[in-house]
Amino acid sequence: MPEFFPKAMPDWISALFSPKTIIYYGGMLLLLAVVFAETGLMIGILFPGDSLIFTAGLLTRVGILQHDWPVVAGLIALAAFLGDQSGYFIGWRTGRALFQRPKSLLFRPEYVIMTRNFYQKYGAWVLILGKFLPVIRTFAPLLAGVVEMRYPTFVLMSALGSAAWPFTLVPIGYYLGGLPWVEANYHWIILGLVLVTTGPVIIRLITAARNKAISIQP
Repeated sequence: MPEFFPKAMPDWISALFSPKTIIYYGGMLLLLAVVFAETGLMIGILFPGDSLIFTAGLLTRVGILQHDWPVVAGLIALAAFLGDQSGYFIGWRTGRALFQRPKSLLFRPEYVIMTRNFYQKYGAWVLILGKFLPVIRTFAPLLAGVVEMRYPTFVLMSALGSAAWPFTLVPIGYYLGGLPWVEANYHWIILGLVLVTTGPVIIRLITAARNKAISIQP
């Protein structure tokens, strides 16, 4: 997993956030709770996301999780989807105050408006491909609520992203996780998948920003 903690941190704390520890001792319920937290609560950025789902596929193959891998992937997708809804409504409840907040040195209302317009144009890509990007998958639903992205659109994109994430990584862990090279380098494999899927979209967004395609008009 990514090193969120300094090397001097006690081993038991690091182990607490280990994908294998989470699944071995918490089973499916803790796995789903972590997925929900990562997509629906800001504390979720502390947990391993991609590596957890990859490991779920691997441990399904060896029988630690006693379900077929499509069932595991489906339950993870449901937990991610429900987490998205939580994040959206948290953002929706707090976001209205941002639009009413007066202009100050550190806050400019047009930035929130610009973010809203960005989501109107590119929010679908953020919600789908953002599932494969740490931190973004935690804050994307929250920001969608803040800028009041149309909820039917949010639900559809959230459902697609929530399904694509586990139905990509769980079978990779299930079918390839037993190979020593794959198990030793799965972080790079996940990074490669992210670059392949998100690269063209990121380039498009950068080009649009340079061309000032994102209006700051309300």
